[in-house]
Amino acid sequence: MKQAYPPFAAASLRLRLLAEADLPSTLAWRNRDGARQQFGTADVLQWEQHAGWFTRYLDKADDLVFIVEDAATHSRIGQVAIYGIDAGTSKAEIGRFVVAPEFQGQGLMRQGIEALMGFAREVLGLASVYLLVRDTNERAHRLYVQLGFSEVSRADGMITMERSINDHV
Repeated sequence: MKQAYPPFAAASLRLRLLAEADLPSTLAWRNRDGARQQFGTADVLQWEQHAGWFTRYLDKADDLVFIVEDAATHSRIGQVAIYGIDAGTSKAEIGRFVVAPEFQGQGLMRQGIEALMGFAREVLGLASVYLLVRDTNERAHRLYVQLGFSEVSRADGMITMERSINDHV
């Protein structure tokens, strides 16, 4: 069962757990050309698939998807996630980053990722996070390097990057 977490504030943003009411927005964001190609499958998802995923997601204690919101207006900016949370190794994977088209290119998702790392450190007590990025996604790769991630390995067109979050984000 998934633990309920209160919204996590960071600068002008807040992260709140994904709710069923968010699914139409997150499906539209994820299905956009350019966004869906960065996920495990580039197929356009149907509503039934997305709703089914959400039902399964609700049962996973180690998988948290957040809506990134403007703290003042509560406008939905995008989505970030942390999953595979392992208290034993003090590590988790982050990803499933997707931005609402009207907020693209404003640096807000960078702030959302930074907020997610703050949540991982301050609330979950993790020491490091890692992510996977397609080797063709140069823009995302540059962002992750700027955020302090280092390349760990490359395989099958994917780059694994990791970052310690013991320091301040």
